[in-house]
Amino acid sequence: MAQRRLPARNEQLLAASMRAFAAHGYFGTTTAQVAEQMGVSQPYVIRTFGSKLELFIRTHAFAGELMLRAFRGIDADELTPERLGRAYRDLVLRETAAVLVHAHAFSASVGEPAIGVEARRLFDEVYRTLAGAGLDHTEMWMFMGRGMLINNLLLMEAPRYADGYDFAPLVAVVLAGPPPPPEARPDARPDDPDAHPEEHER
Repeated sequence: MAQRRLPARNEQLLAASMRAFAAHGYFGTTTAQVAEQMGVSQPYVIRTFGSKLELFIRTHAFAGELMLRAFRGIDADELTPERLGRAYRDLVLRETAAVLVHAHAFSASVGEPAIGVEARRLFDEVYRTLAGAGLDHTEMWMFMGRGMLINNLLLMEAPRYADGYDFAPLVAVVLAGPPPPPEARPDARPDDPDAHPEEHER
C-alpha cells in the first residue's frame, strides 16, 4: 500500500486517530469521528490519509512504534520478562490508546486481511526485538502471555468494572504488578521474625 506524504504535525494527528480508534475499534469508528478527534474536517482526513483502512494501518503502526520504544528503552542487562512486563504496564497507564489499537487490530484481522498483514508485521517486529535482546521462547511466552491478558482486560473494560466481579484481585495484580517478596520490603530487617519466618521454625 503506497504511503502518503503527511503534514509536519503527523504525530499529533496520528495520536488523535489512535484515541478515536481505541474507543470504538476499527469497525465501530468513522472517519468523521477521527476528524473530530483531530480537530480537522473529514475531507482533510481523506485527502491526507486516504481510506479508513489506510488510516487505521498508519495509526496501528504509530501505536506499535510507541510500544517498541518502551521495550528498546530497557537496558540490556535488565531485559527480563518481569522488567518487560513492568514496561508494558507503564505503557498501559501512559498510552492506553496505543495498547487498545494494538489489541483491536487482532480482532479486525479476520474481516480485513490488510489489517491482518499489519498486525503480523508488528508482531514479528516485537518478536525480533525480544529475540535480539536475548530472550528465549519460554521467556517470550511468559511476557507475551501477560501482555495478551492485559489487552483482554482493557478491551472488556475490566479495570473500570472490576469491583463488581470476583476477578477484581486478579485485575489489581496484573495491572499493578505482584507485591515484592519479603526480602525486598523496605521495612524487613534481618532481625525481623516476619522477614524470614522459616528460620524460626527450626
